[in-house]
Amino acid sequence: MGAPRTKEKNLWELFITSPIAGPVATLVVIVVLFSLFVPHFASMRSVSGIINAATLTGMVTIGVTLLMISGEFDLSVGSLVAIGAYAFAFGTTEWHSPILAVLGALVITGFLGMVNGLIFVQTGIPSFIITLGTLYIYRGAVWLLSGGRLIQTLERPLVYEVFNGRLDIVNQFFHGANFRTSLLWLLGMTAFFQYILVRTRYGNHVFAVGGNPLGALAQGVNIARVKIINFTISGAMAGLTGILLFSQYRSVRVATGAGMELNAIAAAVVGGTLLTGGAGSIWGALVGALLISTLRTGVILMNIPFIPADNFEAVVGVTIIGAVILNNWLRNRG
Repeated sequence: MGAPRTKEKNLWELFITSPIAGPVATLVVIVVLFSLFVPHFASMRSVSGIINAATLTGMVTIGVTLLMISGEFDLSVGSLVAIGAYAFAFGTTEWHSPILAVLGALVITGFLGMVNGLIFVQTGIPSFIITLGTLYIYRGAVWLLSGGRLIQTLERPLVYEVFNGRLDIVNQFFHGANFRTSLLWLLGMTAFFQYILVRTRYGNHVFAVGGNPLGALAQGVNIARVKIINFTISGAMAGLTGILLFSQYRSVRVATGAGMELNAIAAAVVGGTLLTGGAGSIWGALVGALLISTLRTGVILMNIPFIPADNFEAVVGVTIIGAVILNNWLRNRG
């Protein structure tokens, strides 16, 4: 009788000490409460809508989380989403070359992310300040290069369906569902970067650089290189988000992606990533993005007079504080 109890205890201890324990517990509670008390919340239309919204935020959050674990921030990702979307839009609507469109979006945004990293390494200015500046610089560049015009198309080339088309092979089993192929891209990227983070030497370096930079330096870790690589990854993931966004909505404007940087940071923090660096999880960040998207849908369906849809940021703020408190409590108990 003692062995099963010991096993259950070990599993519980493993869960509560995991970085995703807090966000998973919070998500389960919120889903149960909304399902019980909010009409139509549990419908497949709402569920697929929640997941689709979380997909775009989640893709940006992957790169932001990796960077935050290494102890840095990237506030420019919202602007890079717009740059990636414009590059992809130009490539598919004017150059008519899907390959150039995808490569252009990823290379340009990855390069601009690397620029963020190089400025940080060369100047020593906090990344928060640097990327706050490049947020506006890159947004201004979008305006200059696009002429401020909206790019929109009614065409549906195959590349749009590949990146963010309807996932009918799943939708046919659920009435009213609208799952999209971007979900597969998100799950693939999440699994890939989580593997990099927890199963490779580079992942160990990322944790070490964020948690104990002096110790990492003493062990021969090239701190500057790790951070530049993470800035580059963050930029490229924002570019991929731009690709997914244009593939779904087939339109992009200068303001595209505005505010997404704060949603990504919020999702990472809610998902258990420490603002001070050294701890976090890509899967946890994905749960964080899903949690925020769930709250947004639930609040809208509740139709609360003093929390309209355009004032949802207040709910996100409360969620961040609550999630941090819960995560710290679980860590202390572990």
